[in-house]
Amino acid sequence: MRETNIKGSAFGLAFTAALLFGISGAIASDALAEVSPARAAQSRAVVTAAVLLPYAWYRGKLAARASWSLLLLFGASLTAVNVAYYEAVDRIGVGPGMTLQFLAPIIVLLWMRMIERRAVRRSTWWAAGVSLVGVGFIAEVWRMADIDLIGVGAGLAAAATFAAYLIIGERLGETMPPSGIMAYGFVISALMWAVLQPMWSFPTDLSPIVWGELVWMGVLGTAIPFMLELQALRSASAGFVGVIATAEPVIGAVAAWILFSQTMVQLQILGMVLIVLAVASVQWRGVAEVEVPLDAGR
Repeated sequence: MRETNIKGSAFGLAFTAALLFGISGAIASDALAEVSPARAAQSRAVVTAAVLLPYAWYRGKLAARASWSLLLLFGASLTAVNVAYYEAVDRIGVGPGMTLQFLAPIIVLLWMRMIERRAVRRSTWWAAGVSLVGVGFIAEVWRMADIDLIGVGAGLAAAATFAAYLIIGERLGETMPPSGIMAYGFVISALMWAVLQPMWSFPTDLSPIVWGELVWMGVLGTAIPFMLELQALRSASAGFVGVIATAEPVIGAVAAWILFSQTMVQLQILGMVLIVLAVASVQWRGVAEVEVPLDAGR
């Protein structure tokens, strides 16, 4: 009975995190009407760093026992994945953009098999094939003249950089706690954005609603769900939490439909379902064994 209660608690925490991440994607799509994807990524990094840094300091998790070069790469991957993700959401919508990013776990497993020569289940290859079919449906490849190549490319770039984030995060996780890793990652990302786009040039003529949306994206859309996932991982495997996380694109698509009337054609919905099922299968049967960290960063 106690084990069932613990599992149920972990599910509740992980699903709440997925719910917040998904809704955040929908909210971001509205904010992107007034701010660029790069500025949205910058504000997310700054707000999230402002929340996670004090939290990690209070918990005593800021001892940097890892290589600073790895931490810099981790921060760079966070910078890249966020701007690519927002570019995809802005161009092709919340559901397709979030779903393409969720190809990352499959990319990670392919990396482990082909580059690191680690054992991966045969079912991973089937999942990769199903995911490619799903990408084709989402991109509507049969309508070549109408494809937003930049949007689809941004989604695939988000998947690749998210995969890099996971791989680097796994290395860092050998010597540092997740909350410390993420705090340093977002601080480094915020500093990188400060060089690329100084804060004094940030647009100040935004509507109050958009300011609120930007704060939501950093606090309720990143920092809080990340902490919820960390809490869930204390009593459940990364595979279990990762499977629940695959609900995010569906939640994001539904939230975008309810809040902002964003729609997808039937075959795009089918493509999203195929990718979610493929990734869920990989998470449960593959990532659960190697324990690749799937903590926040979406």
